Amino acid sequence: MKTTLPKLNFFESLGWFGNIILSIGVIPQVVQTYKTHDVSSFNWPFLLMWAFGVFFTFIYIVNGDLKSNKRQYPLWLNYLVNIFATFYLCYAKLIFS
Repeated sequence: MKTTLPKLNFFESLGWFGNIILSIGVIPQVVQTYKTHDVSSFNWPFLLMWAFGVFFTFIYIVNGDLKSNKRQYPLWLNYLVNIFATFYLCYAKLIFS
């Protein structure tokens, strides 16, 4: 049985590329915060708006995908990584402040 991966069109490729970059982009901040415990430059309004913004947007995307029976996995990747990262940064701000 031969399985083949679906071919990505140009815009799907852009979506994957952009969302992978956005997902990876938050990781250095999480690693630095974990190593240094320095959260002095984070302010609560930014962290909370970012955390809840990505969380609510992810719910919106999943709901739309379930209704349309189409999955936008690049967006899922980006938002899941960002949800975990921002909630960790909020946790770090709470613990290390």
